Parts: sequence; structure tokens; C-alpha cells
Amino acid sequence: MRGEAMIEIKDVHKSFGTLEVLKGINLSLEKGKALAIIGPSGSGKTTLLRCFNLLEQPDRGQMTIGGTTLHFQPGSSIRQADTLALRKRTGMVFQSFHLFPHMTAVQNVMEAQVTVQGKSKAAARERAEALLAKVGLADKADSYSHQLSGGQQQRVAIARAMAVDPDVMLFDEPTSALDPELVGDVLKVIRQLAAEGMTMIIVTHEMRFAEQVADYVVLMDDGIIVEEGPPQQVIGNPQSQRAIQFLNRVTNYDVT
Repeated sequence: MRGEAMIEIKDVHKSFGTLEVLKGINLSLEKGKALAIIGPSGSGKTTLLRCFNLLEQPDRGQMTIGGTTLHFQPGSSIRQADTLALRKRTGMVFQSFHLFPHMTAVQNVMEAQVTVQGKSKAAARERAEALLAKVGLADKADSYSHQLSGGQQQRVAIARAMAVDPDVMLFDEPTSALDPELVGDVLKVIRQLAAEGMTMIIVTHEMRFAEQVADYVVLMDDGIIVEEGPPQQVIGNPQSQRAIQFLNRVTNYDVT
């Protein structure tokens, strides 16, 4: 990939006990591009995503996001200040929303702006209301999470992640916890962000969506990158036997 690299990782390893989950991952992503990470369960894709904002700390390797570069070595921990600096550059959207149940939608989107960025409540609310409108939920600003559908809760979670103006948005299977009829509204919001040039990394099992929204696709299996490239290549014309096998199982068309 060419152009200004927003994200670059080199030789990233991660183990849990004796289980090596990431086995030397190398990857770069340009600013303003969308990367989809696909692969079977247990391939390491969610662990890799969580490394990008240090929810999981790699055991060794190097990672750069924007202007922040971190080096990982066995037995050493990253300073808290460096962890916070990197997390300020990323917005994370989880499978299961993680909204604060005692807060309304607008309060959820305001929270990090006030506590992390130090904004006034008035400024934070103005920004939160604009973001809720952006994700199609202007009329739900004062609703609590239990009053919202799963798709609406996920769109609030996206607005909350966007509220701190991240350099990169990270999505971990953003539609996997939703009923099928609610998936479309969430994918529409992510497509809109991609069209606006937001740098994004999306772990997804939605192959059609990955084809439509991603500029670049990585297929992982057993802790390594099996295949990478533009979606029309990786999904539409895979070269490795493992990629062909996986895609034939998860798509409704034959890949040869």
C-alpha cells in the first residue's frame, strides 16, 4: 500500500500462556482507508484488533498509530502515559455495545468528551447531539439503552467512539450481536464513515460488506496473515488454498 501510513505494525507477537495467538504480524494501512480483517474463529483477528488500542499488549514487536510508536519486548510493560496517548488516537466499537445503562444516549456520547478531553458539558452536548443526528438517532438523545433496539445501541456506541475525534476507528464484529433486520442500519453508518475518509479497521464476518466498504482485506488463520490485498482479489479471487476453503464455507458463491 502506498501513501501516508496511519498504522504500521511490525513482527507483532501475542501469546496467552502457552498458546501463541499472533505469530509475527506485519501490516500497514494508509490514512483514510478501511481495512477489513476476516478469517475463521480462533484465527487471532480480534486479538490483533485489541492490540491496536492496547486492550491486549503485544509480547514483542512494534506498532505505530499516527505519530505514536510503541516498542514491545518480553517482560516489559508500556507506560500508562503511552497507553493513554495511543488510546486517544483510537475509537473502539465492541460487539456488545457497552453503553452505560444509567446514562441516556446523549450522556453516553458526552462522557469521554467531558472526562477525557475536559470539554464543558454544553460543548460536549452540542457535539453529542450532532453525532447522534449523524447516525440517525437525533430523536433518541434522551433515551436510555433499555429503550433502544440493539441496532440503535450500536449506533450510539459508534457516535460515542467518534466523539473524541480519533485518528482510527476500530470495529470488532459490529453486527454480530444484532438481529438480522437491524444489521443494515449499522452497516450504513460504517459505509458513510468510510466514504468520508475515516481510517478504519473492521473485524467482520460479513463478506459482502467487506467487499463493499474495505479498501484492503486481510485474511487471518492460525495467528498469521494467509492472504492480503484489495477485496476483489482476496474475496473475489483468492490465491491460497486456505483462503479458497474458508471463503467457500462462508459465502454463498463458489470461489475457485
